[in-house]
Amino acid sequence: MKKIVGVIVFVLIIASLQETEAQVWPFRKKSSAERVTKENEKRLRDSGQSTGNAFNKLQPMGSRPMFLREDHIWSSETAYTALPKTGNISATTPSRLGVHPKLEFQSMLGAFYFAPNLLFKRKWHAADWWWSTRHGIYFPSNGLSWAQRQGYSSVIDTAITVTQIITVRNELIVSKPFESSLGCFSGQPSLIISAGLSFDYSTTLTDNNILPIDQHILGARSTALIGDGLLIIARIRADYQILEDLYIEGGFKYFKGENNIANPLEHHAALNYLLTNNISLSPGYILSFGNLGDSNARIFPFFDITWYFGQKPRRQEGLFKHTR
Repeated sequence: MKKIVGVIVFVLIIASLQETEAQVWPFRKKSSAERVTKENEKRLRDSGQSTGNAFNKLQPMGSRPMFLREDHIWSSETAYTALPKTGNISATTPSRLGVHPKLEFQSMLGAFYFAPNLLFKRKWHAADWWWSTRHGIYFPSNGLSWAQRQGYSSVIDTAITVTQIITVRNELIVSKPFESSLGCFSGQPSLIISAGLSFDYSTTLTDNNILPIDQHILGARSTALIGDGLLIIARIRADYQILEDLYIEGGFKYFKGENNIANPLEHHAALNYLLTNNISLSPGYILSFGNLGDSNARIFPFFDITWYFGQKPRRQEGLFKHTR
């Protein structure tokens, strides 16, 4: 796990350094469009003419690029699907790739070694209310075998044999966006409320005698991880834009498992800070409530780093709104 997360973080840091260099390095090679723009502005200044626009003399002629992306606020847990050939790579939250205007693929790369997984999300409706369905499969056996090798007896008995476990997920996601009334940004919401209801059915190829996990976080998902029936997850979350480069997210999840020791409630919250146009850092926490382990409540730190790719800066659209 540490090696996988380390590789992902290393790749994202390199991408971040390249992105930052492109923004602040004074000797970088400028594009032909940038050179022409600078030359035109210099000629206007030399002739005594203003380079400002008719609405604001202090603002340069033309509109500046917008580096706000829809998927900065429309997270992977909303009903939004990434635009084709765009997406993100994340360390501890779902990475995604848009393959069609209404379809994206997702994978939890940070957990891939422990539970190889692949999901797809299909958007069915996008207006005042958005709704999508998410479907996928994951295989938790490798993670249980790893826990055995590490001697984590609180997760799994180290003396039993782990058989192949298959878990299938089907989920309904509904989102309600609330558009920002600030500025001239086209259709970009400042608040999104989302709810989801997922059904994870888990089974094994052969019988096993794995006992339910008695730990916070893993114990909430025990039924799905040990191949022991149906796990239902009900959740609600909010994503809110505080500043142009700062977002906050938070929500609750309730777990109901056929063979869970307890059915806990989880609360999470995190800040998402845009370090560059395409790199975000997300510190936060997860708080678990339930009769698991040696306490009824536990708090865990959370951190994610995300690299967004495939979407160029777009322009402000002024008085003319655009809806997607």
